[in-house]
Amino acid sequence: MAKRSGPSISVKMILTSTLLVLLTVVGFGVLNVINIRGVHDESTQKKVELYREGITAKAEANTQLIAASLIELITAGQDGSIQTVLDYIGKRDASLRLVYVLDNRKQVISYCRTENAQGCDHSAYPGTPEQHLPVRDDEVTWKKAIEVWQKQKVATAAFDLTEDGKKAIAFAYPVFYNEEPTAETALADEPGDNRRGYVVMEYDVSPIDQFAKEAEKEKEDASYKAAVRTGVVGALFVLIGTLLAIFQGLQISKPIKLLAWKADQIARGDLEARVEVKSTDELGILAENFNFMADQIVVLLHQTAEKAHMEKELEVARTIQETLVPSNEPIVKSNFHLAGYFQPASQCGGDWWTWHELVGDKILIVVGDVTGHGVPSAMITAAAKAACDVARSQYNDDVTVSKLLEIMNYAIFESAKRKFVMTCFASIIDPKKRTITYANAGHNFPYLYRIGEDGKGEFGSLMIRGNRLGDLRESKYEEKTTDLAPGDILVWYTDGIVECENATGEEYGEKRFRASVRRAAALEPGEIRDAVVADAGGFFGETLRKDDITLVIGKMH
Repeated sequence: MAKRSGPSISVKMILTSTLLVLLTVVGFGVLNVINIRGVHDESTQKKVELYREGITAKAEANTQLIAASLIELITAGQDGSIQTVLDYIGKRDASLRLVYVLDNRKQVISYCRTENAQGCDHSAYPGTPEQHLPVRDDEVTWKKAIEVWQKQKVATAAFDLTEDGKKAIAFAYPVFYNEEPTAETALADEPGDNRRGYVVMEYDVSPIDQFAKEAEKEKEDASYKAAVRTGVVGALFVLIGTLLAIFQGLQISKPIKLLAWKADQIARGDLEARVEVKSTDELGILAENFNFMADQIVVLLHQTAEKAHMEKELEVARTIQETLVPSNEPIVKSNFHLAGYFQPASQCGGDWWTWHELVGDKILIVVGDVTGHGVPSAMITAAAKAACDVARSQYNDDVTVSKLLEIMNYAIFESAKRKFVMTCFASIIDPKKRTITYANAGHNFPYLYRIGEDGKGEFGSLMIRGNRLGDLRESKYEEKTTDLAPGDILVWYTDGIVECENATGEEYGEKRFRASVRRAAALEPGEIRDAVVADAGGFFGETLRKDDITLVIGKMH
């Protein structure tokens, strides 16, 4: 037996367990880091939203509040006072980037651009406060406000901007006296009686981005710390898991190795090798089953040896039995031709047939069938053959069919003690006189197939009755004689050919049997036999035969 190479089962178990612990730790660490990053992202998002909501609410409220405070100043045309208010606001609100006021004709009254409460820069619209100038074409806030009023139809136009890489949020609010402002009245070219002007304010929201960057950095730091902590704790668990895997692997693999060693001993021929059972778990059950199977192997080997010896003896018995029946070669005696066929259902059969020449050129034909098949039946056929030979010898080959059956009956009765019986049909053909004399011991009636004057063939039977051989010691047998005509066909057979079944359980039957003989009636006996056997074999297919088959065909010329 070739020796297999490779790691042992204990090594495989240790490696597998260690890898499992390692994957578990790594998976836990990854999930922990993902969870921490998710929590940071969610927290940052909420803070950004709160910051934006706060600055938006503040900017919108400031815009409306300033607009309300400037109604009287705009109405009174106090441009200087309006400028003073804007300068004041520009120095105190660090998030304010731009604020300007328009009159009711959409002309700039005052314009203030500021950065981090550094005061107002009025350079975009130079001149005296009383010099109202049109809104410049490059003023993005005013264009955006008009777009919002046109699309969203709201009084307060709110929108996001990005200037110089910085994000901002802007608000434009129309100033009305004693009238609620709307988008339509804000867009109208004619101011009407109540529109006083507009207030536009822009607030810096770029700190949100800075806050997001700082939060991202905090997330990365927290993720790194979590990964380090998980790595340290995980390494400890991997170490503990590896030690446990080594211990468990050695504990489990030891009895398995012992089983493998004992199995190898049995494979090498030591059938006495057994495993000592020390536990009650699955390995203990496996050891018990191993010992049981080893015992069964010993029993099976003995049975196999006995079976081989028995099969050898059966083969010898079959060889001997084959000598009891004639060969399949056709037999020609004067104007009578004969051909037989014998097939046992197992190695040894219970069917038997023979033929012999008698005085006066007569031909003796005997067909028998012992109940059952196998070795016991084959032994009875041997006794029948011996009795037949003794009868011929005693009467110097001038025995009658009735005497022959009486001698065979006595021999079988004494041999089988009624445990086995045999049906038998004995016939004597006289080719010169063209007659058949016959006696029956409970066997199937042979068929006589004859062609009539009209050219049609008809089946008849050689009907005569008698006790089976071995039933009674004192059985006597009647004999009859029937004339034969040229072309007559005689068919001796056992019930195996008509009672055997195909795969569906259907019997071949007498009807199919006779039809097969009729189709081949014009042929010689050997050809008729082969045609009938082939037809029956096609019907049976691969179905296992349950009985022996014997068929003998004779034809008078």
